Amino acid sequence: MRRPVAFLFVAALVVAAAAAAATKELRINLWIEPDLKLDGSEKIYIGPVLIEQRGGSQTSSTDLEASREFDDYLRKVLRRKTRLDVLPPLENLELPTDDPLELATMKQFWVDLGAATDADYIVAASIDVKVLDRAGYNTEEYVSPTDGKTYFRQVLVEETGFNFDILMTVYDGNTGEQVLSEQITDFKERSDRKLRESEDMFQELYNLDNRLLGVFVPRSVVAKRTLYTD
Repeated sequence: MRRPVAFLFVAALVVAAAAAAATKELRINLWIEPDLKLDGSEKIYIGPVLIEQRGGSQTSSTDLEASREFDDYLRKVLRRKTRLDVLPPLENLELPTDDPLELATMKQFWVDLGAATDADYIVAASIDVKVLDRAGYNTEEYVSPTDGKTYFRQVLVEETGFNFDILMTVYDGNTGEQVLSEQITDFKERSDRKLRESEDMFQELYNLDNRLLGVFVPRSVVAKRTLYTD
């Protein structure tokens, strides 16, 4: 009576081994085209970088620093990692409004800005930054290694740093038409000691880097694929 059971067990092992041998995980490079079809020689003007309106609340010093830092960050990224011609900023640029949504609809403003700078494209942004310094509990499920059952537990989660919500818009410098709108969110972790420091807010934010560069230049990303063989 034991031989059929043993035979089935051995057969199952053989099938499992064959299945394992029939698959192979590969890493391949995928070429992703940029959102904008550029040849790399275009003239790009950056600005304005505005602060998102928050229902009448006062603009903080952190908001102002984030606006300046993001402007500098954009310039550095595009100059270092693309062949685009990043134009110098205009001094004393006057805006018809500080409301990002209202400004986005003023086509003539973008036409005039394009003419004044000789830009092929204008990259503007509005930014909302929140300073997070909080701790709380999240509920998560886990499978017990003892009985295999699923349980729920409370896990302490601490968040300290800057949370960014950025709306980047690109305009045609000749027609004033909006050609792209990209919403980007990211989080910059910081220690309590450095939470009041606004320098290098956007340093080492790889998600933000990739999303921004994906607008202007092609990228190569590594993806995993499983190959099934006979």
